[in-house]
Amino acid sequence: MLSQGESQVSLPVYPPIAYVGRTVFIIVTTIIFIIALLAYLRLRSRKSLLLTTGFGLFFVHGMLGILELFVLAFNHDFTEGMHLLLDAVALTFILIGTLKD
Repeated sequence: MLSQGESQVSLPVYPPIAYVGRTVFIIVTTIIFIIALLAYLRLRSRKSLLLTTGFGLFFVHGMLGILELFVLAFNHDFTEGMHLLLDAVALTFILIGTLKD
């Protein structure tokens, strides 16, 4: 029972596909980030650094999504625009790394 002055917090309810999708996303980005990091540690080139940075940003974005779903106390104020900006920056690093000679 809630005492006087307390309010019940409504928690967001996500469909099961959101949990599956974000879990798969973090697994895939983790694998790709580890491969890119190992390639950078082996080659030490600017190209592999740019690619590793881009995949690292996707990994961070995935971790934020997992925290949003599974940790109820985690509350960040990421809007859709901020998610798109983070994706665009990551893709820019990957594109520059791919086009770099």
